Amino acid sequence: MNIIQKIKLNNPEKENLQKTLYEIDTLSKRWTGIQKSGESDSEAIQKNIETTISASLSLENIPYTALQIQKIIARQKATNDKKQSLIIGYDTVLRALYTHPHNYPLLEDTIVTIHAALFPNGKIHSNDEPAGKPSVVNFLDYKAPTLFSRNQAVSVNNEIRDLVEWTNDELSKHEHHALVVIAAFAYEFISIHPFREGKGELSRILSTLLLLQNGYEWAKFESIDNLIEKRRTEYYGTLKEGQQNRYSSREDISAWILFLCDIWLQSIRNLVPTPLTETTPTLDSTDIPLRNKNITSHSAEPGNPPVYLNARQKRILSFMEDEGPVKVGDIAQALKPVSINTIKKDLLYLRQQNFVEIHGVLKGSIYTLKK
Repeated sequence: MNIIQKIKLNNPEKENLQKTLYEIDTLSKRWTGIQKSGESDSEAIQKNIETTISASLSLENIPYTALQIQKIIARQKATNDKKQSLIIGYDTVLRALYTHPHNYPLLEDTIVTIHAALFPNGKIHSNDEPAGKPSVVNFLDYKAPTLFSRNQAVSVNNEIRDLVEWTNDELSKHEHHALVVIAAFAYEFISIHPFREGKGELSRILSTLLLLQNGYEWAKFESIDNLIEKRRTEYYGTLKEGQQNRYSSREDISAWILFLCDIWLQSIRNLVPTPLTETTPTLDSTDIPLRNKNITSHSAEPGNPPVYLNARQKRILSFMEDEGPVKVGDIAQALKPVSINTIKKDLLYLRQQNFVEIHGVLKGSIYTLKK
């Protein structure tokens, strides 16, 4: 499985995605310094949970207001009402995942356990089945109604197993940005359709869990589902755009990736309202002005202020001078223990300042000094 091959961005889309990822990461760092507010974290998180449940159910055409959900959660009564049972289960799941996200690694058992907690009384759209019958299918093969025809030889078990393995592998290797991997995971999970009920809700829950596990702590303070619900036409439209060519070489999930990353950018902007107006990284004691150095910015003109590069960025340029065309992994190997994500941010900044050029797409991208 190589889901990255399904991302077929053109050059303007690649540039847009890289800028979006850069801003999310920059604002995420700022968020850690301003997250204290007048209300306690627990109060803010609970409000977010109630808003998230309301929005998520609305996306599945189950209308409940945040106030109605708050009252149902407050009662915490055992009930045979499948919708109210789902709400209580949803609250329990989110509070657990938000409190200890790393206690729930992405595994097949974790997915089944979370789904069972959401649907303890079975399916919610039908009263034909007796209460207590689980909707969990444990990834058994069956023909679910989807926009595409699943190949007879393709097993839900195998697809989920491959997806979990691919996601964990990609997040550990850091060859692609974590947000791109998480967005691709969400698309694949929905498209595999492993459960008769709850694939949409569960895909959003698992995506948020992966965000928290990869350092995006703000995700538990801002309702991503609420932003998605406000753009539900675009949400379902980008999903269908990819699925219309499911299981073919023409399957293209670019629109989905761009959409979901933009939703995440909106989320963090809501928490860090000051617009990101500067592109120059914050200077530290190792930052040195580039004026009168051998390497100069090709965008520099007389009268413009000097371009500043920190010591790490200068090392990247020196490495590229010595080695010629390089990949991100080559730079990471030379600059150990600097993280892949940090190097990618530096490369984006160096591109914005016209020091380097990029050739290729995603994993196959090669960087050269701009002539």
